[in-house]
Amino acid sequence: MSRDDYSPGAEGAFAWNELEELSIQAATTDDEAVEVSRFWKRHLPILLSVRNGYEYLAVRDDGAVVHGTEPEFEEAVVAFPHFEDLLTYISSRPARRDHFVDGLLFGATSNP
Repeated sequence: MSRDDYSPGAEGAFAWNELEELSIQAATTDDEAVEVSRFWKRHLPILLSVRNGYEYLAVRDDGAVVHGTEPEFEEAVVAFPHFEDLLTYISSRPARRDHFVDGLLFGATSNP
């Protein structure tokens, strides 16, 4: 995602908070909608992908980078403990090609 994606009134295929909106729409109770909102207040999406279904990377408020997929976007797992680790990983390319992030960023086949 780019800076423009976060601008009010930004036009694009997906809003920066598209996954939060999808989850809120799918919530069946007010409590579920509150939990979805609580999750996304702590997470800033930095990459959205639709290559193999909806998935994302987000920076959590403690600096960790998490990865989530549909249908339960909020069941995210830590991909990197620190944002800087993601940057180091990207800059080491093509030294490694075995991480799911390769599929998100570079279209490479990844091993789970």
